[in-house]
Amino acid sequence: MIRVVGTGPGNKKYITPMALEIIGQAQVLVGGKRQLEAYALSHHETLEIGRDLNQVIDFITAKKDHKNVVVLASGDTGLFSIASILAGVFDESELEFIPGISSVQLMLARLKKPWHNINIFSVHGREAKNLEALVDTKRINCIVAGGYWTPQRIAQRLLARNFADAGIAIGQNLSYPDEKIIYSTLNQVINDQADYSNSLMVIFYG
Repeated sequence: MIRVVGTGPGNKKYITPMALEIIGQAQVLVGGKRQLEAYALSHHETLEIGRDLNQVIDFITAKKDHKNVVVLASGDTGLFSIASILAGVFDESELEFIPGISSVQLMLARLKKPWHNINIFSVHGREAKNLEALVDTKRINCIVAGGYWTPQRIAQRLLARNFADAGIAIGQNLSYPDEKIIYSTLNQVINDQADYSNSLMVIFYG
């Protein structure tokens, strides 16, 4: 059995008791560097997830039939998660997903906004040549930013494509003691020199 466990937005206070219980029962623990540093125990055989996902798949395949394998997924298993990759490789009967709190959920909770009708998408580490096609001007948009696509570049691109100015909120280091929520507008953030790498950006259209 392969259990994919959502570890929450980062701070260990936000991981669920069920997730901790399953991690404790694991024999093999697969995850990112920060996740392994936070949750790996002395009895765990570990593999750090890097750029070579084929290596990760091969490792899990070799272990799954005779060991209890747990894969750590940041946030929730159902949102921009390694869980979707594993679901495309392994049979449903071999997988169990344990949900967690996503950074998107936390951001929208901070803003006191329900998220059942939010337009959510990610441009983190993606080319997003059709960025403007992803934005819905009739709804609030929550964007997982990162890599090339900083909030400044997202705003610049949308305004260059004649999107209307709008209020925005940027979430940084969500769940951690140095968490920040910055309020601005598309026009204003273009000239903001702050480093907003790996952040969430909410555009208040709609």
